Amino acid sequence: MDEDLIALCFMVGLLIVFPLSILTLVLGSVAYSRTKAWDRERNQKSTAQESLLNKDDDDSEFYDTDDEAEADERKAEEARDAMLTFGQKWRKEFGKAWKGKGMAQMLKEKEREERRKLAKAVAKELDRRERRAARKAEKKEGLPPYQK
Repeated sequence: MDEDLIALCFMVGLLIVFPLSILTLVLGSVAYSRTKAWDRERNQKSTAQESLLNKDDDDSEFYDTDDEAEADERKAEEARDAMLTFGQKWRKEFGKAWKGKGMAQMLKEKEREERRKLAKAVAKELDRRERRAARKAEKKEGLPPYQK
């Protein structure tokens, strides 16, 4: 009976610990890759600041105020993250990976995608109208049809 109880505890423990360890390993890997990319970008920025080349990044043009607000929010977060160590940033990214995307973030992305599709459709329609107007102008300026 004791052996069966020990085996049962072992199997239940394994059934609980194994999936949790796999989940933690996957989330840790995701957080590590994001943190590694952040560290690489941070190192490139620090070497670019020391560089003699002048690199102008003009982000003053935004499509709408939501994009501008999001860019300001992203820059503020980058400024906060500038002084973090690799381990601190990894813990922050692990927390983000654990929580996943929030509903508000998913709605923002969906709305942004809809706006892009709408803008693309409007641009296509305007282009079609311009081509049609150019064809009409070309027909008016052209020679009359040839008749035998």
